[in-house]
Amino acid sequence: MSFIRFISHLIALPMVLSVLLIGTVDAAEVEMQFYGNQHFRLKSPEGKVILINPWIKGNKDAPFGVDHYKKGEVDLILATAGHGDDQGQAVDIAANTGAMIFAPAELGGWMAGRVAKLGGSKKQVYGGAISGRFKLGGITVQMVHAVHGTGISADNRRYGGVAAGYLITFENGLKVLMAGSTGLTLDLQLYGMRYQPHVVMVPIAGRYMMHPDDAAFATKLLMTDNPNLKTAIPQHFRIKGKPGWMGTPDEYEAEVKKLGLKVDVLKPEIGKTYTLTK
Repeated sequence: MSFIRFISHLIALPMVLSVLLIGTVDAAEVEMQFYGNQHFRLKSPEGKVILINPWIKGNKDAPFGVDHYKKGEVDLILATAGHGDDQGQAVDIAANTGAMIFAPAELGGWMAGRVAKLGGSKKQVYGGAISGRFKLGGITVQMVHAVHGTGISADNRRYGGVAAGYLITFENGLKVLMAGSTGLTLDLQLYGMRYQPHVVMVPIAGRYMMHPDDAAFATKLLMTDNPNLKTAIPQHFRIKGKPGWMGTPDEYEAEVKKLGLKVDVLKPEIGKTYTLTK
């Protein structure tokens, strides 16, 4: 090889490596783990970790304690309401890890004080309202409405603001809608039409929110003018200590089939890692 050709190869090498690295980033997907009830851990293509409703204390399905999440291991926590099984241990985990919390404003204001008392900072809590957005690197999280109670269980049912769900748009364009602990509402049709999520997480517990049949119909609403929706994930259910009135993922899947919906039902197992794609 001549000296000139050797130099030209050296010059081209960074460009080749750049293309390979970009291809690797584009190929990355969102990883998900489920830890019972509504406690989800999502890892973005660029490595950002988001927790949703991390209920651990009192959750018989939780495979670990609150100290499982270490400093720097969580970037953002989403809390949908003030109930103990909604916000879970968001405050404790934020104080331990340094993570931000995005929550309805009234609940967020209460959380900020608690995080500070545990050694964190009030600035770790970002309060918002319906349609408000929070940016985390290349990720956008938008708060959506949920029809549910919002009293803060840890403070004698102090008013916790609106009940919420979240639309998460990841760096690779994947849109995941966490509907929260909502009842059946036409808002879900609007979210399907306006935001066109690829993945939806719908509650199935019944009694305090949708039963499996209403959750299946909610999934149908979310498919309105939405060609993207391919995966539906039942949430807000328990395995250990399940109340008799509580719905199950199998019941939800059966109702989805009754409606003839062309959507894959992902029935999450505790601790298993799943890949979410468009």
